[in-house]
This record gives sequence, C-alpha cells and structure tokens, in this order.
Amino acid sequence: MHLFLNTTSPYARIARIALAEKEIGDLSADIVDPWADAPQLLEVNTAARVPALVTGEGRSLTESLLIVMWLEHERPEPSLLGHDVTAVLSLAGIAMGVIDAAVHTLIGRKITDADFDDAPVGLRRRRSIVDGLQRLEADPPEYTKGVPDLSVITTVTALDYVRFRFGTATWISELPRLDALAGLVRQRQSFEMSYPRA
Repeated sequence: MHLFLNTTSPYARIARIALAEKEIGDLSADIVDPWADAPQLLEVNTAARVPALVTGEGRSLTESLLIVMWLEHERPEPSLLGHDVTAVLSLAGIAMGVIDAAVHTLIGRKITDADFDDAPVGLRRRRSIVDGLQRLEADPPEYTKGVPDLSVITTVTALDYVRFRFGTATWISELPRLDALAGLVRQRQSFEMSYPRA
C-alpha cells in the first residue's frame, strides 16, 4: 500500500494514526504539496487532496474517514469505533467540524486576503473552532490506555492542528481537559510521528 500525505494536514494525520494503530506495516508514503498539483497525487486523487491511499490491489481511497471505514472493514481488530459507536461518532463529528473550520480559515486567507478572519465567513469559521473545542472540553472523549478510538484520534488531531496553526490567537481559551487527553495519547508512536511539523 502507498499513502500520499502532507506533514501538516490534519486529514492525513487521521489516516496515518489509524493505519499505525491498525498496525499496517506494508505501507510506503509520499509527502506531497497538494497546492502544487503534484502529478503523482492527481493520478490517484483528481481533487489533489491528501490523504490518498492506494491499496494493495491498486485501488485509490481518498478522504480520511473513508480510509478509516475501509480499515475497519479490512482489519476490524483493534476497532477504532469503541464500544459505544454512536458516542464515538458524535464526538468525532464535532472534532471534524473544528478541523474543517480551521482548514477553511487557512484556505480563505490563501485565496482572499489577510482580512478574511474579520469577514463574516471568517468570523463564522472562528466561532465553529471555538464552540467545537469548548464542547469537546466540556465532554471530552474517554481514554485511559491502549488503542484510541476515532473520537480520541480526531479530537487530539483537531486540538494539535488549531494550536499549530493558530497558536498565538487570543480567541483560543484554556482547554485543560483536552490538553490532558492529548498528553496521554501523544506518548503513542502513532501520535508522535504524525505530529504536525512545518
């Protein structure tokens, strides 16, 4: 199998963590710049987005959560959906909303100008980030040890990405429960090796 990724993409990070936690060992990877329309990425994903996973059969899978679904089907153990699938997916949905708002804020800045953050759409994205993180802080995913479920993976990915991209923003409040959760799982190799780096 072959994975196309970017070291700062939260979507690619979700797929990387899931692949590592499922102990997929026969995996090679290419780091690509999705903004550059890399020909090898376009060949497997016409949308030029990461992650893109080429299976052993040569099929292209795109979108992080679809890759997780495929992994759950192909290798059900250890499960990334936990014992209460509805609760896991509910929290993962909130975390994905945070990730989407953060990514779209950066895209908005890239395609418009520096005033995007204070425009109505930019302010709505900021509200989505803040409110989503506050909901997760009020009711964080449960984790003690072992393989983290999808709610933990997406929540920590969202937190790390927001801190990575908006670390000096004054609108990010204290999130001690999420920081404690992140501190626990960052000790796992899957989280440490995929931590966003410029």
